[in-house]
Amino acid sequence: MSRKKAHAPWQEDALRAIACLKNGGVLLHATDTVWGLAADATNAAAVERIYQIKERSLDQPLLMLASNSRMVELLQPQLPEEAWELMEVSDRPVTVIAPFAASCRYAIHPSLINETGACAVRLVEDPYCQFIIEGLGKPIASTSANKSGAPSPTIFQQIQPSIKSEVDFMGSYGQENKAPTAPSMLVEFDVNNRFRIIRP
Repeated sequence: MSRKKAHAPWQEDALRAIACLKNGGVLLHATDTVWGLAADATNAAAVERIYQIKERSLDQPLLMLASNSRMVELLQPQLPEEAWELMEVSDRPVTVIAPFAASCRYAIHPSLINETGACAVRLVEDPYCQFIIEGLGKPIASTSANKSGAPSPTIFQQIQPSIKSEVDFMGSYGQENKAPTAPSMLVEFDVNNRFRIIRP
């Protein structure tokens, strides 16, 4: 008789989060950095709802979360080796801004691409986030779970009630974590592979 594989304690929560995203909803969840809002990056209405919830202008691109290196390569095929090395050696999550693939198979919402044709992508290593993105099968649009201009919530208790009331699903995983988190490092690479650190 084969043994049943044990499920992660957050799996049921993550499955509900995936269903929310697949149904075009906006998700409030713990990420590998601060608490975030997420939507299917290819669902225009869902992405635009994030902007409405945050009261943020559409000309301020959101970042995307990817679950594996292949997904990153589909979004940013020109990513230099230096970027991969930085992600590997950094002791904290790294969000990389680099040229977007015009021929990308994902129909990414235009607001996720900036005026220079670049997009911001973070390769997550957190199992909960990876599971959600893999379950959706696409990158997710992501941003901190706060109104534009307000501080990013490093723990669940800091999230504004107005944010909680406007999302379609609120993940329970991570709500009891009282240890403050921090935003990712933000690094930009241009077409000539030159880089600058935007947020250390």
